[in-house]
Amino acid sequence: MTDRIVVFYGSKKDFEKLVEKKTRKEQITIPFMELIQHYNARLRPNESGVRESALNSNIGVDNCVVRADDYGSVLEHVLSNFVNVVTLNHDIGTLFVHNPPRKVIDSLRSFYGEEIEYLETKYPNLSREKLKEVYSNIESDILGQSNCKKQIISGMYRLITKTNSKPVVLMLYGPSGVGKTESAKSISKTMGGELLRIQFSMMQTTEAYNYVFGSEHSKGSFARDMMARESNVILIDEFDKVNSALYNAFYELFDEGHYVDTNYDVNLGQAIFLLTCNFGSEEEIKKALGPAMFSRIGCCVAYEELSTEQKQTIVQNWYGFILSSLKEDEKEIIRKTDILDWFVKNAERYDNIRILKTKLENAIFDKLSEVFVIT
Repeated sequence: MTDRIVVFYGSKKDFEKLVEKKTRKEQITIPFMELIQHYNARLRPNESGVRESALNSNIGVDNCVVRADDYGSVLEHVLSNFVNVVTLNHDIGTLFVHNPPRKVIDSLRSFYGEEIEYLETKYPNLSREKLKEVYSNIESDILGQSNCKKQIISGMYRLITKTNSKPVVLMLYGPSGVGKTESAKSISKTMGGELLRIQFSMMQTTEAYNYVFGSEHSKGSFARDMMARESNVILIDEFDKVNSALYNAFYELFDEGHYVDTNYDVNLGQAIFLLTCNFGSEEEIKKALGPAMFSRIGCCVAYEELSTEQKQTIVQNWYGFILSSLKEDEKEIIRKTDILDWFVKNAERYDNIRILKTKLENAIFDKLSEVFVIT
């Protein structure tokens, strides 16, 4: 028997806050996997190691917490018969369920119907004040790219009107290492949490297909990741590398903000999708994506190569950031070197800012290793 069912859709961070707020230390709160241990013991008492006395009557607990990661640790029949599994050995005060797959929510609804309480992560509504904050932060976080910042803000502005449920879809294109990913991180931070970053280029065809359309409940999926997002900002890196056979999955998502796969149903109506690619023009993007997919992009934002002066500023800022994390004797050693001067003078050699930062960082730690460890 279960007295109360709370289903929560959203980020892990918010779910854990909910559980902490709604439970008390003196209460008996068990994780779902402990409940499964008793369920398996009832089915196979000779193999379980659980005392027979513990199987003779239901165990009363105040709360049971089902976390999103738990579904991948059980067999499929546990999901289909979720309510029977949960109540077989336990009398539960409140059952907290995080981001349930379709089979779990169907099982719950068939028994509890209207009695289920639904809660969700509340993503910040975009207002003019919030958009000013986004612009202010991206101005501070990203060097140069003035036109890009203005285009991004213009693209996001339509969410303020709430005239439809379509998400914003922006394509950030241009050379590597000039601020595309950092722009997405800055926006996500302002909009409430850690950026959800998807890299389809890292997946082989079969793996990518299963990830996009969903396969076994134990496997990760695009829908599950989006459902658990901390902010309403989603970055899809190297979107041009996505196999065109997968584009069907994005049409409804970009048109209506709705995404359905084998196991999950996700609403993303007010989401901000930032796609990246390394093409040099909109014509190249259209040719690579095709007219149907290209027409669903709200705006193409062109990032430019940074000037030598901007690269030198990045060197100085990154040098200062690294030194701020060092001990005083380490700072003294580095300040006596010509590392900063060399990278300032040679900043124009680097087209990729990530590589520039990495080389500078390596030079500093190579020196510290030589002084304090190797010699």
